[in-house]
Amino acid sequence: MAQKSSSTKTSIWLLLGAWVVLAIIGVAWGLNNAEDDLAGKAQAALDEAGLAAVVDFDGRDGTLNGDIDAADQARAVALVLSVTGVREAEWFEVEAAIATPTTTPTTTTATTTTTTIPPGPVANLRAVLRDGALTLSGAVPDAETAGRIETIIGLVYAPFLSNDLRVDDTLAGETWLPGSANAVALLTIVGNATLEVSGNEATVVGQAGSDAKRAQLEGSLQAVLGPDVNLTSDIQVTGKTPPLYTAQAPGDGSVTLGGVMPDQASIDLIADAAVAIYGADNVINEMTIGTDIDQTFSIFRIPLTFEQFRPISEWELRIENDVITGNVRGGATFEFGSAELTPALRTLHDTATGILLRNPSIELTIEGHTDSVGSDQFNQVLSEARATAGVTYLISRGVPEARLTSVGYGETRPIGNNSTASGREQNRRLEFVLGPTG
Repeated sequence: MAQKSSSTKTSIWLLLGAWVVLAIIGVAWGLNNAEDDLAGKAQAALDEAGLAAVVDFDGRDGTLNGDIDAADQARAVALVLSVTGVREAEWFEVEAAIATPTTTPTTTTATTTTTTIPPGPVANLRAVLRDGALTLSGAVPDAETAGRIETIIGLVYAPFLSNDLRVDDTLAGETWLPGSANAVALLTIVGNATLEVSGNEATVVGQAGSDAKRAQLEGSLQAVLGPDVNLTSDIQVTGKTPPLYTAQAPGDGSVTLGGVMPDQASIDLIADAAVAIYGADNVINEMTIGTDIDQTFSIFRIPLTFEQFRPISEWELRIENDVITGNVRGGATFEFGSAELTPALRTLHDTATGILLRNPSIELTIEGHTDSVGSDQFNQVLSEARATAGVTYLISRGVPEARLTSVGYGETRPIGNNSTASGREQNRRLEFVLGPTG
């Protein structure tokens, strides 16, 4: 298949960017209609957590107060932030100044707190994930660490990402820094959540659909942060069922969507994105609305897959019980006789990286293929080298080697006609097979 020109790709990305803006506006509109219920949900969460705080809302922005210590104040703020629909939350406290022997009148000062762990002269990080968008802040001791974090979270969260992380070379290194980017990526397991790490203390607050998801997040976070970090968790279990999503592009320019979503807004978000790429006449939408369906992180990422998979002739994707399976074949290809990843193939691998980092329970098999030019032995070795090149690239992007498998099939599984130049190009490819680990 002939590759698209860079100008065509740029135009498509610009169109997708415009759609994303519209999609975000649509989601925000839907949340605004639920503002009246935010105070009740937030207060219920505070009461259930045993925090003696009161929250008031102005639109989607909450203000908290109460007679509790600083640590619980910040914990209460983080808990309110984890409620779906909340945009901002802060602690409002009036501190009376100590009266002096002079006639200076007593004054009051308003202060705000939004951090669970008060930052000090140590490396610290704060990640807030709400409705598919991540806000990252904090300070790390060197540019290399900051760059590694920026790269990985970009693969997982872009374009819905705000990164205010700064470098402060006066800070000492911490044992959790090497795993910090993967820790932030793990928040997608439960959707809305806040993670804060400072020194050797970490706190995660949020909501999960099930006890299993809560346990998965807590266990995975502790593993990547390391044994030196004391992790405190306050993840509330909602009991909601994960959405079901299926999509299949059979190679004829169409795509069929199926599954069960929490509401019409989620269905429209996904279907409109498919229409923007494939056209209204080529999208078959069979998604339905279910009862007590969780609005997971994946719902906000699915719309981006249509642009990412558009150059690929055939693909299918299924998300069930938060487990992703699927197959990607065709599309970005190798140059004749080469095992070097082209820019288009690296882009495809970046898509795979984001999926794997967001979903630590799945693994990936990379299959290498060739055209029929050359001997069987030559093509077998070349296909294995191509698959290995894919695995090596993913490892360089932070994917654990244990979750990756490479296999070469030589020229034995063509998808194009080897008697034509375009068919041979289609056959010089990699295929990606997603599935659960172990």
